[in-house]
Formats: sequence, C-alpha cells, structure tokens
Amino acid sequence: MSPLAPAFLITALALTAPYGSTHAALLEKGVLATVNGKSITTIAVNNIADQIRASGETAVPENILNELINLEVLTQAAEKIDLDKVPAVATAVQLQYTQTMANAYLARISSELSFSDAEVRAEYEAQAENVDHSEYRTSHILVGNQDTANDVVKDLLAGKDFEAMAKLYSTDPSGQSGGHLGWIQGSSLPPEFIDVVAALAIGEFSKTAVETEYGFHIIKLNDKREASLPEFKSVEKGLMDLLARKALAKHLEDLRADADIEQ
Repeated sequence: MSPLAPAFLITALALTAPYGSTHAALLEKGVLATVNGKSITTIAVNNIADQIRASGETAVPENILNELINLEVLTQAAEKIDLDKVPAVATAVQLQYTQTMANAYLARISSELSFSDAEVRAEYEAQAENVDHSEYRTSHILVGNQDTANDVVKDLLAGKDFEAMAKLYSTDPSGQSGGHLGWIQGSSLPPEFIDVVAALAIGEFSKTAVETEYGFHIIKLNDKREASLPEFKSVEKGLMDLLARKALAKHLEDLRADADIEQ
C-alpha cells in the first residue's frame, strides 16, 4: 500500500482520470495540474514517488498525481469551513512545517560539513582510548536464585570442579559444555559483568553471584587478551558520521544560546 494511502479516505471512490497531454500543454512548465488555481508540481509527485520506491513498492506517477489532486480538493474544502483555524489542526500543520524546515536546515548544514584526515584520525584515537579492547574467555554457571548460587559458590570454594558444577546446576545451554562462553569483548559485556570479570585473575571465579535479568551468574575467567583495533579505513565513514553528529549538536547549542527562549 502506498505511504499516501492513510490520507486518502475517498481514493477508492475516486473517478477522476489523470490529466491528459491536452491539459498538460496549457499548464506552466513543472506544473502537472491545478485545482482552483492551486498548482500541483512535478517536484511534489517526484518526492512522493521517491518515498514509495524507498519502501520497496512501485511508484505510478499518474496515480500519485490523482491522489494529490484529491488531497488538494479536500484541503480546499477544509479551508472553506475554517478547519485550518481549529487549534488542534493549526498546531498539527505548524508542527509538520517546523519539522520539515528543521530537517531541511540540518540536511543543508550537513552537506556543507567537511573534515580533514587529521580530524578524522584524531577522532579515531579518541574513540580508541575510550573503548575497552580487552577480550575475556569466560565460563559461567547460571542459576535461578541467590540461595542456589550461594550453595554453588560454597562447593566451588570446597574444591569442586567448575565445569562439573556447570553441567549439574547451570540453566543456561552453555552448561552442557561446562559453562564455556568463549572469547567475549569487554565492550559487549553488560556493565555488571565487566566489573566482576575485569577484577578476576585468570583461573579465578567470582565469590558472589552476579544478578542479571536472566538469573544469578557465577563467573570464571579462563583467559584474557588484548584485541586489535579495527583498521582506520574500515571505520572511517562511521567516524565522519560521528563528527558530523557532534558538529550538528554543537551548532544547535549555539543557535539555542543565541535564541530568546522562555520556559
């Protein structure tokens, strides 16, 4: 269904045929139709067609034009009975205008942004400093309550084998393989996990269970290594996008600082 469909309550009943070439010859260049003197332009039809194609559907310009004519007829009928002066309607129209203009402005500013190689590489280094490059090879035993977790920890402290305990107690599928989770990047671990794992020595397990939405975890650190950073070229586009977002956010801050805002 076309993205325009919800706006057309009478589309299924419309009998109006698209304007033919005889009518088009009388219109100004770039104008495909007029409704009581109000123009419907090629740009409007093309914009809607682009939206339809972006959704994976086929755009038929003649159908789009006919629907835009229907919309204009309805709009003019609404204006005749002053619906545009109803507060809720006027607010919705103003909001749509504001959003369109704001997005157009941001698109224009974005198109004018450029960043030097030095700036992008500086962002690469800054991001590299803020990312945990460590990778941890861990195992865990997942149980459903704190009391069971305490019992498992007691047995482990008494010398029982971690893998055997995982097979016996863990409710996670990894329990069947001794609780092994393989290598996991520190940046991908939940905060409550990384705080515990980072503090463990290799071969050590957590003496208290870590609670998450899945249950209670007893975690063992089997090994640790430093992961290499991604190649600069592979993340360059993402870094430029990040710089653009930062620049736009700073620009918005400056505009707000210059504006007379009362709340």
